[in-house]
Amino acid sequence: MAHLSLSCLGPFQVTLDGQPLTSFKSNKVRALLVYLAVEADRPHPREVLAGLLWPDWPDRDALSNLRYSLSDLRGIIGDRARGQDADADPPFLLVTRDSLQFNTASDYWLDVATFAELSSLKNVTSLEEAVALYQGDFMEGFSLGDSALFEEWVLVTRERLARQFSAALHHLASAYQQRGEYDRAQSAARRQLERDPWDEIAHQVLM
Repeated sequence: MAHLSLSCLGPFQVTLDGQPLTSFKSNKVRALLVYLAVEADRPHPREVLAGLLWPDWPDRDALSNLRYSLSDLRGIIGDRARGQDADADPPFLLVTRDSLQFNTASDYWLDVATFAELSSLKNVTSLEEAVALYQGDFMEGFSLGDSALFEEWVLVTRERLARQFSAALHHLASAYQQRGEYDRAQSAARRQLERDPWDEIAHQVLM
């Protein structure tokens, strides 16, 4: 069974069975994978995905681009190797005539999902693991200049995750203070101030 690992907190990286995947034909293929993986809670109509990634193209051409990108993506991640049987069982993508969805029952790991789960638990160990996962802002350095809709989705997702990261640091600093671990509390506060120099809670911790 092939294992797919996606890291989106910081620069985007994806590996299959530990091997980096770098043969994407375009950033649109990467964007399709990221969007489906992060928004895996529901199927996405092909028309919506085509409009998201190729908003300025005629509908027929945008759908054609989506088909080619999907074919490339399935070959890269092992869902359907060209001319061979699929390597991934169960497949990473659930593909129908009308929609696409990332298969959450497949063998995969997504740092965004793990980060969200850990940061919601509020215990020190989970918060420490969540903070360690946050290697940078969501899809740092990645851009689709010709797709304002995708860029807007990245921005909204980035801001949401950044708020969760700040909350995790605040909870950690507070927990460390309560345990008398003041050096760790200061370290968490300083990391927050690196992101937001005006954060009042972090300043209070340092004081």
